[in-house]
Amino acid sequence: VADASAQACAAESCGKHVFTYFDGKGRGEAVRIALHASGIPFENSIVDWGKFQDMKQNTEDYSWKNGLPVLSIDGKHYTQSLAQLRYAGKKAKLYPSDDLEALRVDEVLDVIQDILTRTPQDADADVKRKKRIEYGSGAMANFFNLLNQRAEESTSGWIAGTGEITVADLALCSLLELIRNGDFDHIETDYVDKWPKVAALEKSVSAHQIVKDYYARQPVGM
Repeated sequence: VADASAQACAAESCGKHVFTYFDGKGRGEAVRIALHASGIPFENSIVDWGKFQDMKQNTEDYSWKNGLPVLSIDGKHYTQSLAQLRYAGKKAKLYPSDDLEALRVDEVLDVIQDILTRTPQDADADVKRKKRIEYGSGAMANFFNLLNQRAEESTSGWIAGTGEITVADLALCSLLELIRNGDFDHIETDYVDKWPKVAALEKSVSAHQIVKDYYARQPVGM
């Protein structure tokens, strides 16, 4: 996939790509993997929180004022990690051309986004803990029920029922890793094991050649 995409990119002069994010996986890793799979040469620009605050204060471009990651193409800057992931996925043939398959992939991506954006926050630590526990047993569990249902319905082993791995699988595994690493306060790290079909995707994705090639050739920080 990557070699063919690289040839196509060279033929159409795909431009200079710079992907800017923090030193971690978070919302950026799936985009990095898809960009690498596409064969598009890109600069993996890593910034810390202080540098990002400086960047926000010293620019009039609102693309930098609403969080990371930012994908820059020939000097124009684009926000929203899922938009970036779809772009890179299309370049890498990791996003379906079939409309119904694309609908299924987009459904999974938007469920993942809902899980992240609806996670409750509160300045009071005790209130935050209570809200997170309620979220984990309520709305978040319902989202995972749907994801597990989609995994059970799939005959291919991929979350959206596609014949090959897609950006939906990459994004889902990034979410699962956030949970397992303890980045969801007050959500147990083995939370996803309640949904075995979803949890099984972790091994399938990590064993896929696209993912193995990324970590062999371009680890985070390069």
